[in-house]
Amino acid sequence: MGVTMKDYRRLRFFCIAALAVALVVVAIPSARGATAIEVLVDKSFHITVLRTASGTLVFPDATGTTGDSATPVGTYKVTEKQANPSWHWEGKVYAPYLQDKANGLGVRWIGISLPSYGLHGTDEPFSIGKDVSHGCVRHQNADVTKAFPMIPTGTPVSIIETPVPQQTEGMVTDFLELYDLLAVMGGSH
Repeated sequence: MGVTMKDYRRLRFFCIAALAVALVVVAIPSARGATAIEVLVDKSFHITVLRTASGTLVFPDATGTTGDSATPVGTYKVTEKQANPSWHWEGKVYAPYLQDKANGLGVRWIGISLPSYGLHGTDEPFSIGKDVSHGCVRHQNADVTKAFPMIPTGTPVSIIETPVPQQTEGMVTDFLELYDLLAVMGGSH
């Protein structure tokens, strides 16, 4: 059984992606004290990029579905931050995540200048890498906890959508599902 060009490309993509994750994990300790100059969310690749003076950190994310729940493309600013937020949803108030695992905001909330939208943790770790939210940008709780102190109020947040070929989109989804599995199994990455 021979290796096809498609198999080679897929293997190459996973090797590059694994290297990128390894670099992110290695870069995080040196990013302590770093401040984000800009946050970039790419809906197509399901990644959030923090640009700092000392480098770039990348975290996988989940964004909104289509229609009224689509994550809005545009440029915003961080307007508020809250550790261990309560969540108000459909007439119910959920206690902070550490007390109520049904809190959809997870352990951190970073609100942007578009009311009721923001970057946050999640109570559904396997949702990362998909279009499943009600418009916000979800992250693994460990990732948003690492990013939270680096993102001051007023930081620009750009949400973009990059056209992605169908084959590449499938490979990105496969990689992010593996990333989620490793994050859940290991507690952090």
